Formats: sequence, structure tokens, C-alpha cells
Amino acid sequence: MQDASSSRQSPLSDSEHNDLSLSSKLWNEGLAAFYREEDESALEIFLLIFDTNPNNLRCAYLAALCASNLSDEETLEEICRQVRKGNPRHPYMLGCEAIWTMFYANYERAEHFFLAALRSLPDDIDLNIGLGILYEQMGQEDKSAEVYRKVLEKAPDNIRARISLGISYAMSGEYLSAFAEYQYAKRLDPSIENPHQHLGRDFYADGLIEEATQEFIQAIIEEPEEPAAYFFLLDCYKRLARFDEALDIYQAIKQRFSDQPEILSGLYEQFRMYREALPLLEQLHRENPTDPELLLRLIHTYQATGDLGSAINVLNSALCHLTDTGLLWSNLAQLYYQTQDYQQAVASAQRAIQLNPYDTEAYEVLSNALLFLGKFEEAEATAREMEVMRDKAWQRYQQRFAGIKETEDEN
Repeated sequence: MQDASSSRQSPLSDSEHNDLSLSSKLWNEGLAAFYREEDESALEIFLLIFDTNPNNLRCAYLAALCASNLSDEETLEEICRQVRKGNPRHPYMLGCEAIWTMFYANYERAEHFFLAALRSLPDDIDLNIGLGILYEQMGQEDKSAEVYRKVLEKAPDNIRARISLGISYAMSGEYLSAFAEYQYAKRLDPSIENPHQHLGRDFYADGLIEEATQEFIQAIIEEPEEPAAYFFLLDCYKRLARFDEALDIYQAIKQRFSDQPEILSGLYEQFRMYREALPLLEQLHRENPTDPELLLRLIHTYQATGDLGSAINVLNSALCHLTDTGLLWSNLAQLYYQTQDYQQAVASAQRAIQLNPYDTEAYEVLSNALLFLGKFEEAEATAREMEVMRDKAWQRYQQRFAGIKETEDEN
């Protein structure tokens, strides 16, 4: 006799079951990335989920928090615009407002929103993590540590809270307690940053270079294939005037990591080793010619090495494909101005302003270039327009600082 439960039809079709399974898988991947502090990967996943399910306000809140951590104002603004269509008193809606005001450094208002949200969901891990991040930005290490300890009472294996608690300890000078938290997090996930490297960065940030040096040495001993510690150690040796040892580390970097241009170029830039970064960025740009972020990194590196001609040539070539990217036109205008090609500076600045009326740097280049061309009335008119737009940009910022909604902002 056939089991009745096996013959009963599911209310969901096979495709709907597959969609739910995929959504659940994505959600778990997004949370895992967020709790490992991989905000860029987490944001991409959360946006994908939110796009298909705009009623998932927890997802919207986490996406907003990631966007804020990444200083991605445009994405944060779009997320908040979407969630404001719903219930304004929902805890995650309040959480989004908290992130919005935190992004604009209105910390007291952000704290008000977080605490209001937590009155409804006092044990919510994600809202508490957001509050902890707020207190970090406010420089209130004791409060942030208290919040993270509360999270860990509920979720002792939360990696982000462990690391954040460690950072709070380090900011208060409690380095041994910080190291213990980093070690705990590493046991939970061996793929995250080495505890000695993390503690080394804490010492480095506080100017304790001798102590940082020892931690980076230990990190390299334990994980010799991780490049970041080598760069920090190189810089420590240079600061300590231990130049022979610095040279040895420099050679080790070139030998060990030459096949990792993406990682190596970023570290060279971070430590202002622009001549070393340049050939790697050129290689990456040839492989990804339409990546605007990569292009801006390359342009900045050309400028840092004094090669303005190559910067202009590369930008002009890229703008054949990225014609509507205002920031690139603004950079091109500045480069032309620096090379005293004022006609081209004017044309590029005008295009940048057309794409972004709030680009005050483009206005400044335009006004100055017009002066050099002897077009004094046009230059004066541009300067007046620049002041008008600068005032509008400041008013826009003040409105956002005050938490005024987008619809009110636009009116």
C-alpha cells in the first residue's frame, strides 16, 4: 500500500522548489560572507536576493550596511529609497535609516534609530552589529565592545563579532585580549586573516613599529604564502632604518608573488610603491579595458610617477567605450589642465559637468582654463555657477545629514 504522504502532491512546483532552494543557498552564502567581513561579496549576493524579493527587509538592511562599509553612496541611496516605500516603523527599516544617517556622520540620530529598532528586536545579531560599527566610528570603544560581547553571548561563533571585539580591545590598548579574539576567530575559520598579522596591524596603526615587526615576522612564518604581512614588514624595516632586511623582504615579494598581479598591484599602491604597481596595472587594464575602477587606479599611478601623457592617452582610449562616466571626464580635464592644453581641458570639463552638475572640481578646472584662454567673462560666469552648485551640494548633504527623505530632498 502506498504511503499517503508520498502520494500527496506538493503545493509548490519543481521550479518553485528549485527557486526556494537557490534563494536559501544564496542567503546562507551572503550571511557567511558578511560574518567573515567580506562585505563586497556579501553586498553582491544581498542585492541579488533583494532584487527578486523586495519585501526581505533584513536583506535590505544587511545590503545597506555592506554598502555603507564600502562607502558606496549610490547603492546605499537606492536601497534606502526602495525600503522607504514600506512600513516606516519596521525594525529593519529603522536600521536602514540608522545606516543612512551614520553614513552622513549624524551619529546621534543614527544611534536613536538603532536603539529604536533594538527595542523591537533586542537580541537581533545584525542590528547589534550595526550599532557596534556605529560606536566604532564614534570612537566609543567601550560601548562597541559591550555590544559585541552581547552578540557573542547569543552567537559565540560569529566571526565578525569576534574580530570586531578584538579591534575594540586593541583600540583601548588591550592587545592581549585583542589577540585572543583573533585567535578564536581563526579557529572558527582558518581562511581568515592570521591573528599575528591582525595584531601587527593594530600595533602598526598605533605607531608601535618594533612590536608590529615581531608580529608580521610570526605571521610570515605561519602563513608564508600570504603577501600582506611581507609588505607591512617591509615598511616596518624601512621605518626602523633596517635597510638590508627591507631589501631582502622586497626580493622575497618579487619572487613569491609575481603571479598574483591583482593582489600585488593593490598592495604596491597601498604602500605607495607606484613604479612597481604600474606594469601590473597596465597588464590588468589590457585584460579589463572597460573596468572604470581599474582605469582610475592606473591613471592615479601614472600621475604619481609623473607620466601625464600616458594617463591622457589611456583615458582617451577608454572614453571611446565609457562615454557616460563623468568621473573619467573630470580626471581627463584635470590632466589636460596640468599639461596646459586649456582647449581640451575646457571641452572635457564641460562634458564632466554635463554628466554630473555637482562636480565642483570640473567647474574649477573649467573656470581656470577659460581664464588662461582669455575668456574672462565666461570664466567669471563659470565661477558663479560653481558657487551655486557648491551651495546646492552642501544643502543636499545637510538634508541627508538631517535624515530628510529623498522625495523631500528633490523638492
